[in-house]
Amino acid sequence: MTGTVHLTFSTDELVATITLGAPDERAITLTPSRLESFTEALHRVAKSNARGLVIRAPSLDSFCVGADISLIQSVTDPSKGALLAAEGQRAYDRLEDLGITTVAAISGPCVGGGCEMVLACRHRIISDSPSSAIGLPETKLGILPGFGGTYRLPRLVGLPKALDIILAGKTLKASQAYKAALVDEVVPASKLFERAEEIARNQRPPRRRSVPLMDRLLSSNPLGRAVVQSRAGSALRKQTKGFYPAPPCALEVTARGLGRSRPAALAIEAQKLGELIVTPESKALVHLFFLTEASKGLGKPARKSIEGAHALVVGAGTMGAGIAGTLARNGHQVIVKDTTDSALKRGRDHVSKELSKLRYLSSFERAAVANRIDWLQFSSETIARSGIVIEAVFEDMALKKRIFKDLANQVPSSCILASNTSSLSVTEIARELPHPERCVGMHFFNPVEKMPLVEIIRGASTSEDVIARVAALSTEMGKFPIVVSDVPGFLINRILIPYLNEAVYLLQEGHSIEAIDGAALSFGMPMGPIRLLDEVGLDVAAHVSKVMVDGYGERMAVPPFAEKLLTLGRKGKKSNAGFFDYQGKSATPWAGLREALSLPAAPAASLSTEQLTDRLTLHLVNEAMKCLLEGVAGSDAAAAEKQIDLGTVMGIGFPPFRGGVLYFARSRGLDSVHEKLAQLEKKYGVRYSPFRAEEARKAAQ
Repeated sequence: MTGTVHLTFSTDELVATITLGAPDERAITLTPSRLESFTEALHRVAKSNARGLVIRAPSLDSFCVGADISLIQSVTDPSKGALLAAEGQRAYDRLEDLGITTVAAISGPCVGGGCEMVLACRHRIISDSPSSAIGLPETKLGILPGFGGTYRLPRLVGLPKALDIILAGKTLKASQAYKAALVDEVVPASKLFERAEEIARNQRPPRRRSVPLMDRLLSSNPLGRAVVQSRAGSALRKQTKGFYPAPPCALEVTARGLGRSRPAALAIEAQKLGELIVTPESKALVHLFFLTEASKGLGKPARKSIEGAHALVVGAGTMGAGIAGTLARNGHQVIVKDTTDSALKRGRDHVSKELSKLRYLSSFERAAVANRIDWLQFSSETIARSGIVIEAVFEDMALKKRIFKDLANQVPSSCILASNTSSLSVTEIARELPHPERCVGMHFFNPVEKMPLVEIIRGASTSEDVIARVAALSTEMGKFPIVVSDVPGFLINRILIPYLNEAVYLLQEGHSIEAIDGAALSFGMPMGPIRLLDEVGLDVAAHVSKVMVDGYGERMAVPPFAEKLLTLGRKGKKSNAGFFDYQGKSATPWAGLREALSLPAAPAASLSTEQLTDRLTLHLVNEAMKCLLEGVAGSDAAAAEKQIDLGTVMGIGFPPFRGGVLYFARSRGLDSVHEKLAQLEKKYGVRYSPFRAEEARKAAQ
């Protein structure tokens, strides 16, 4: 039965076991009814003769994923939020006060309220399963740990490490958790429950992990805590730029709690959770959480069909090597094919460099990942085992067609042929291929290792089965897939290009790079549009711009500044010279820019930061609304809106605390946005031509 826990006793009644849910529950959440059931089970244990208690999940796949997120979404009253926190706190206080040996047997995810539960146990052991992870991700939902996490974690691991976990919303792999003293032992999955019962019987109790001396000193006195809090606060201000209220609030609560009794510290924690849970930032971040969950579900029916699939990646450049390394890290055998030894060596070096950054992997595990990749210059019979081909060469239609034509008869007819194209028509790529239904776009974003989005482009002939299999593979690679139509620019570039174009128009009017990029940063974008053009590469930007003008006409036209800079050898970040000059990690607007581009010394009319922000961001809203109304994303209007919001956050960097472009537009008011766009169209022309308001209102109903 879901929503409950199950209490059993050993035959000698000396060890009790609480199982957090039913065997058929894949993701165990803490609903109010489950917390009530858990508390009742603890009452029964307290009245029994048990000398030990094991808390476990019904399987090794998932311990507990925390509170029911829909409950967080529904709270609109701070006092109700505080009451919900207090209920969880009381349950975990009872667990901590049992007075017997309590052991958490963790396998799979143990996060949020699940992590706070095990913090109230005397011992925590975790399985060595790759899926095992423990942490407190609450700040990523715009709240703080509210079931005692801010009170117990610093007492267990010290204030510095506790803040490192809480403020960033981190989850730790098993080995990382052991190193941080968050768990006492890492145990083979097959021995987890046996070892937990052994500990509960006080047989071979685990050695408690020690907190480093300096961390203990910093945590144990007011002066040390003040130093830690000050340093963490300075780092937070740089990271959040004042946009996210949860991390600084969590910092204050965690640091203050160390100097207080449990009741006093938990009362502060509950009150602050209640205040945070109703903020617009929390509601937007929870909205984003549900979008990621929906994205994971796109490939669910095809998960088994891609297990262990062999992959062929064509092209050993930065994108191809990144794709290959990500596939290999997720257990797939990969062949990377390129035309020269030097290209293959660069690809191998790229994979090796990225693997070295994954500190939680042992040297043996890194070697195992690298050994899953074969690097080939010439064809091999092993290519015939491929379940998917991912082409990752530069944007040249003739080249891509030739590659797929050569490979089409070397791989099985069921093998997926995927192009990592950012701008070329998937329908055209597939036109002359046998079995064109297996041809699909699989657009990764650079750098592959960090960017979480994959655009799956549906060509005219692409089958639903192929879409589902690619979505499943994307999810397995740790990415969030969205499904989009084969239109110029697809979804992300189509929405992004008008925004970047407007930054160039603002430059042409005489506004400074500092003012333009500063306006975007003040809105919450991770970098300004001019800097982004340099990061993308001005050669790439010029190519994509041509594609967009060919597809959408003059409203996508832009002053030819990228082309002019290219003639001067300024390609952007890749050449250390573009709109900016680059030296090491520093970037400075190029002093010769105004003269090179014949820009006015100052704008004819000054604009406020708010006006500059509207000039830029309303393009994102406008094009996103047009994509929604044209059915560019998703299978229906509801799915399209979710995928557009997710895509703009994960692919463009639209501020997560604003929930996505369409979520932001609806928060601001569609009529208000449409009116503003109409005003801008009158002043600046067709590029601001607004979406169809009446259709937008119908779509919102």
